[in-house]
Amino acid sequence: MSAVRDRCLPGAPPPAAAEPLIETAVEIAANAAVGPGSWVRHGSAIGDSTIEQGVFVGFRARIHGATVATGCQIASLTRIGRPGGAAVRIGRAAWIGARAVVEPGVHIGAGAVVGAGAHVTADVPDDALVIGRPARVLRRREVTEDGLPDFGRIIAAVRARHDSNSRPLPKGWRADGPCVLDADLSGGVDVVLGTAVIAMGRADGPSPAGGIRAASGVRIGDRAVLEASSGIDIGADATIGARALVVSSGHDLSRRSLPWRSGPVRIGAGVRVGDGATVVGPASLGDGAVVAPGAVVIGDVPAGHTTSGVFERNSS
Repeated sequence: MSAVRDRCLPGAPPPAAAEPLIETAVEIAANAAVGPGSWVRHGSAIGDSTIEQGVFVGFRARIHGATVATGCQIASLTRIGRPGGAAVRIGRAAWIGARAVVEPGVHIGAGAVVGAGAHVTADVPDDALVIGRPARVLRRREVTEDGLPDFGRIIAAVRARHDSNSRPLPKGWRADGPCVLDADLSGGVDVVLGTAVIAMGRADGPSPAGGIRAASGVRIGDRAVLEASSGIDIGADATIGARALVVSSGHDLSRRSLPWRSGPVRIGAGVRVGDGATVVGPASLGDGAVVAPGAVVIGDVPAGHTTSGVFERNSS
């Protein structure tokens, strides 16, 4: 793959304000196209795919052999299709949740919602909500028709910032290598970020509570992603493992526009979030809780409890 920035769909060029926002370290192959008004976040890769207008793609997503229709939202660390695999089709205004996997040849219906961590191996009907590994239909959405998702305002705000992805670390914090920092960071001392950590969430975003507040002794592993648009609070001596994903927001599934919804995350003192785990807010992990490597946690974990997440039986 070659890195190609601001590659648009064929036809008349869109006005400058509608050009796609392609962040750093994004790979877009020569046989791929990204439509006007779309937003592709840091570290993602798109090959042999058509991304239509007004599509959001989160951090470090991988999309191959897919057609992604207008108004879709693709969360961070998703995997859609496979190089050389059968084509994937994703219908209008669908939502693909964090760390979901969509196998080659699958058709995701318009307005469908794929839950965080789901593994989709078969077609998904329009407006269905699917969860699990393998994914199964949980229910059908009852939707108010209020238009497709629109990222124009937030894209304009991001373009206007002079310090996107380059915020400073607080005194007493350190990073072991280059990181992408677009978050308000505050808290204690002796906070260590591993290399290639992505941290986002600012008080000038959708919530004034946006940002990461970490007490002393916190450790965040290599390539972890912290999406703190409505706030992530981390207690003393907590550890977030390598490649972990913590997301403090969601969407109102009752509306076609899938508006942003607050989902703050509190991680208590001494908590251990394992490598490759996913935590989706609103969630509170009590002091001393342990999230197993690779687990997907949606909701609260009691203090001192060990969880393997929503797809496996919990054990204490």
